Amino acid sequence: MAETNNFLPLMLDLSGRKIVIFGGGSVGERKAELFCGCADTVVVSLDFSERLRELEASGQVKLLRLDLSAAADSELNEIISGAFLVIPATSSSELNRKITDIAGESDILINQVDALGNVVIPSVIKRGDLVIGISTLGHSPAVSKYTRRQIEGVITPAYSDMIRLQDELRTYLKLHVKEQRKRKVLLWKVLESESVWNGFSESYEKAAEIAYSIISDNLG
Repeated sequence: MAETNNFLPLMLDLSGRKIVIFGGGSVGERKAELFCGCADTVVVSLDFSERLRELEASGQVKLLRLDLSAAADSELNEIISGAFLVIPATSSSELNRKITDIAGESDILINQVDALGNVVIPSVIKRGDLVIGISTLGHSPAVSKYTRRQIEGVITPAYSDMIRLQDELRTYLKLHVKEQRKRKVLLWKVLESESVWNGFSESYEKAAEIAYSIISDNLG
């Protein structure tokens, strides 16, 4: 098992990657909802929650019905073959350890729900292209949840609009301002403008109008 001080947060492109989740209960459901929008997600269990069945009906996940307690190692090996990440999330710690051992023999990344494993899935906040991951490395789920609530109160949906606006302004400034340092100053003036942030509450167009006015005033 990896040492906790060796964990490093990364953003991964999971397009076309296979994620295999064992367990069709609430934990498996939560993991499937996290991954199904960005990876090929397979959930293996004898029974599935109503939400997982809904995800299958909409084509977001693939459900594989199997009595895991009676499954042979060869069956489990075949299921996880080619997987990027395996998540043992059954109600049996013994079965979870068995799946972990099998996946580990193939050097597949593992997120364990009852131990640390070699992949930690953080609590995630998304605001458009802004993605924030929060983790206590399993030491305190309560602190992780509390931190998420605190951040969600500060990082409003307007942050998504600001990212869009900053990207637009960067393109504009590259065409009109040669000096990179000057471009950086102008972008920060917009970013720190209370008027621009307030403008988003009316519309993106209003905030953009204020932002371009700030740039115009500082280019003269």
